Amino acid sequence: MPSLAVRLTEIDDSELEQFIELWVEKKSEVYHRVERIGAANDKGRDVIGFLTSQRHEGAWHLYQCKRKTRGAKLGKSEALAELGKVFYHHVEGAYRTLPTKYVFVSPRGIVGPLLDLINNPTDLQSALIDGWDDHCAKAIVAKTVIPLSESIRKAIESYPFSRVEHLSAPMIVKDKAAGPALSKILGLVPDEAPPGVAPGTMQNEELIYVEQLRQVYEEASAESFATADDILRHADHGDHFRDQRTRFFEAAAFQRFHRDNTDADALVAFQEDIYHGVIDVHRQPHSNMLQRVDAVMRHASLLPTDLRGRSVRTPVRQGMCHHLVNDNRFKWTS
Repeated sequence: MPSLAVRLTEIDDSELEQFIELWVEKKSEVYHRVERIGAANDKGRDVIGFLTSQRHEGAWHLYQCKRKTRGAKLGKSEALAELGKVFYHHVEGAYRTLPTKYVFVSPRGIVGPLLDLINNPTDLQSALIDGWDDHCAKAIVAKTVIPLSESIRKAIESYPFSRVEHLSAPMIVKDKAAGPALSKILGLVPDEAPPGVAPGTMQNEELIYVEQLRQVYEEASAESFATADDILRHADHGDHFRDQRTRFFEAAAFQRFHRDNTDADALVAFQEDIYHGVIDVHRQPHSNMLQRVDAVMRHASLLPTDLRGRSVRTPVRQGMCHHLVNDNRFKWTS
């Protein structure tokens, strides 16, 4: 099977822009908003990460996607033309500020002369000014020649070209933040999620399902349990309760892992599979609430669920039921 980097070079233009949008959203928590514009009139912008609510009047990052044909890399002339578009449209008022970071996303890489320019920012600045007539004038607006006006020249001369970067497929797939995008666009099968461990003390995230289990145990034993510790000390229910907490935190670790490594739709689909897999058992008549819990747990352990082609371990499937209780999808006490 081709490597992830090779597969990333083979996706089409729309998929590449979608990939970058998903990746950028996951890559940085600092963005106020991420937008994918990429179209015939994108004014030199494919994917934008706005750092503030001021959007184009504040700081922003621009990701320019360049999918090249098989075997080709992004060349110097095309890159300069794309940079020229940004300065032209800025001067024309399409965006008040210039990007605080400009990234060429070219899965197949860039040619050597362009790499040299990017790695020497002042040379890139000079190349854009000196090569305007050759690379930019006829490439910005269709059937129109755009001369290097004094306003455009001043904008270029005042811009720190150290802000211009490039990314290739091998560089992108190494980034941990690319996991969800690789999963959604390339169908990447995620790794096995790490196991979860129940802390020794109760956590805030447990309060809803634990409170319901407390009532479940009280009904089953006709005893009163004031705290979770009381349940843990109980001869009949202590081990049962420990198992439920283990399952809850197994599912919690599973969800955290896949939020970082798998596209969100796949995780939602898995949660829905668990819900629809157990809800009929939950609705059946049971002699008491504890028997309902046990019946649901047994059935969850038998569900043939997976996530993106990877089988999901039994305690995760069972623990997801407690998370469904936390989300008020159903209750243990009714």
